[in-house]
Amino acid sequence: MHSTRRLPSLNALRALEAVRETGSVSGAARRLSVSHSAVSHQIKQLEAWIGRPITVRRGRSVALTEAGESLARVVHDSFDAIRHEIDLLPLRFARAVSISALPVIAEEILLPNLDQFRSAFPNISLHISLAQTDRPKTPAPDVEILFRQKDRLLPGEVVLLPGDAVPVCAPELLATSGQDPASAVRLGPLLTDEDSRMWSRWLPQVGDEWTPGDMARTIYLEGSFLLQKAAEHGIGIAICRKATIGRAIRSGRLVPLSDIAIDQDWAYTRRVAAGREIEPEVQIVTDWLDRVCAAP
Repeated sequence: MHSTRRLPSLNALRALEAVRETGSVSGAARRLSVSHSAVSHQIKQLEAWIGRPITVRRGRSVALTEAGESLARVVHDSFDAIRHEIDLLPLRFARAVSISALPVIAEEILLPNLDQFRSAFPNISLHISLAQTDRPKTPAPDVEILFRQKDRLLPGEVVLLPGDAVPVCAPELLATSGQDPASAVRLGPLLTDEDSRMWSRWLPQVGDEWTPGDMARTIYLEGSFLLQKAAEHGIGIAICRKATIGRAIRSGRLVPLSDIAIDQDWAYTRRVAAGREIEPEVQIVTDWLDRVCAAP
């Protein structure tokens, strides 16, 4: 039957999502404002379309099989994407330019410069979202700010900021080490995000006097944003991107411990969604981003 149809009925998929979310056919019927038998009928139709059972009877109730649970999760995520896009329709009609950026770039680069953009371009709306990883977002926003190796840039991708990194800590932490950066690193604690190679790449470039002792702890955090904020709070010493620590250093929240840097072959980049690069509003936003990131 489904050889000529790529998707089952929408009502059947909605019934499956409701069964998963409410935990029962009765709960799904209440959620959808239909009868118990209507939901059961839709689930049976879905099973007939698939050709395999996706529910199992347990006493007087019905539960999803592992396959049914997996399909229901995919259906829920798909419906969620549709709901999210509908929520964004007012922004689409307002011709807002969407920018997706890693949290540390959003806080250190975009937000401090938004007032300037709004003053210069009051008729252009921006929609800024956070990319929790440096993987591309789906669906793609108008402008993405990513973190990549320079030799792996995609066509049309432009370098915004260098990705080189140096060790930093809060001034209070350095003071506990007698203002000796090497001693501070030796004592730790060392902070690292999921890229745990950073310390193993940086330490061999300095002398043995920097090598952490056996008792030095390592604290792991998720993402460069938490890593930098932990360093600002004096929790430990982190290797942070020079492009994102300028404000913290100027305000005295962080102090660099060495001029020796790693990751000169990495960069923060921007990429414009295909077809959007010719839009005047998008060109204005990308020009602004280029100017902001080029400023000292």
